Order: sequence, then structure tokens, then C-alpha cells
Amino acid sequence: MTRTLKISVAVLTSLLIAGCGSGRILENRPSPALTGPAIPAVPVQDPLPLDSFMADPCGVLERAEIAALIADPPDKVTADRYSAGGHACKWDQPKAGVLEVRNPKVGLGSLEDRMTRRREDPAQSSHWRELSIGGLPSVEQVGNPPVFEHEGSTLEACTVEVGATDTEVLEFKYSQFDGEKSQYWGDDRCAAALKAAEFVIGNLRGR
Repeated sequence: MTRTLKISVAVLTSLLIAGCGSGRILENRPSPALTGPAIPAVPVQDPLPLDSFMADPCGVLERAEIAALIADPPDKVTADRYSAGGHACKWDQPKAGVLEVRNPKVGLGSLEDRMTRRREDPAQSSHWRELSIGGLPSVEQVGNPPVFEHEGSTLEACTVEVGATDTEVLEFKYSQFDGEKSQYWGDDRCAAALKAAEFVIGNLRGR
């Protein structure tokens, strides 16, 4: 074996070992969420069943989906269920991002109510886009101001609100501190929130 060939084999071996040691569980980068044009907020033509979400909010994402959304491997991503303001779960990994999926209390308004309030006061959002995802009416928005101070750091979030039924909403909020980046979405918080919505809608429809 020539010296050049020996070096090539050694380099290839080291790359394979590094790849195996990375611990990643996804073979490919996740594709962007498939979205559609805006549709009426009511009536919702194909309501989303929420029973399994209400029973176990943290069970609506699989391990591979958490890896795709926040950090791969997802071993250090924590999942915490909470009920303040509605049924919800928060997935968090320092240096990557925070995903919150929430079914807020009915008193906070339906998607149609929220859209009406925003049209009456557009200044409350620095970014607003009406669309559909999984056949459900949706809104992608960034609040105004888009950046909040939290414990000495700046925090920015994008929220996707989905009309699960005529009266109930699922919120997908993806937040990152200044300078943080998720593995597959970087600092594109809206893209990550939309992908989370796509995953959860698909999972709930399959249950």
C-alpha cells in the first residue's frame, strides 16, 4: 500500500468514526413545512382532534421530530408540561431554542377573533402572514416589538397560530435568545414553528 493510499484510508476512517460518534439520529436535513394559501378561519372544514393533545401535550412529538426541530441528537432537550393559560408543553435546549405548543383557554379567543383584532390594530405585529397548513387556517406572526429582554439577554420568537376548530387554537411558539441557532433551522424561528405545526397536525390526525 502506497503512502498516499494509506493517508487516504486513514482520513476516510477518521471521518467515518467522527460521523458515527456524532450521535445524530437524522440522516437528512428536515424539509421545510408544506404550507398553502390563506383560507377562511371559519368554518374549519376538517377540524383537528385534540383529545390526545389535552391528555398528553408532551407526547405529540416523536424523538426524531424533536431532533429535527431543536437539537440532534435530542438527548439534552427537556420537555415540560404546564397548564397555566391552557394545556401546553415546552421543549428546551440551551444554545438552540425553545418550542412551546399550547392550546390556550377559550376565553383568549378563536383564530378568527385574533385575526379580527390584528386587522383592527396592525401595529401589534412586526410580521404577519395568513396561510394554511395541513388544510387548517393559520397565521404566522412576530410580535411588536419583536425582541424582548429576559434575564439580561434578548429573546425573539415567532408564533404560528392554527385554527384547530371553529373555536379552538393551537399555538406553536419558537423562541431563541440572541445568537442562538438550532441545528437545522439556524435562527429562522418561523420556519421552525411552521415545521412543528406540520409535525403535530400530522401526528394528531394519525391518532
